[in-house]
Amino acid sequence: MLIIFSNFTGYLLPWDQLAYWAVTVGTSLLEYIPLIGNSIREFILGGDEVNANTLLIFYNFHTALFPILILLLMAYHFWRVRKAGGVILT
Repeated sequence: MLIIFSNFTGYLLPWDQLAYWAVTVGTSLLEYIPLIGNSIREFILGGDEVNANTLLIFYNFHTALFPILILLLMAYHFWRVRKAGGVILT
């Protein structure tokens, strides 16, 4: 899922007409999450509408948050493989 989110945020960085509508459609899907969907949408958009704050938030997700989370999950995976005794080929 992190790779998909990273691809989506990278797709938005040119900030053209396609990116604008991708943000609009992608964030409108968040409204279907019960109770917290609208709050998450407003947080990700940086307000009520798509603007320059939205681009900055998606840039930060793409360049900082998602790479850190991916590296942490990779480190956890490597640790679990090492703890299990490695990969045994038969």
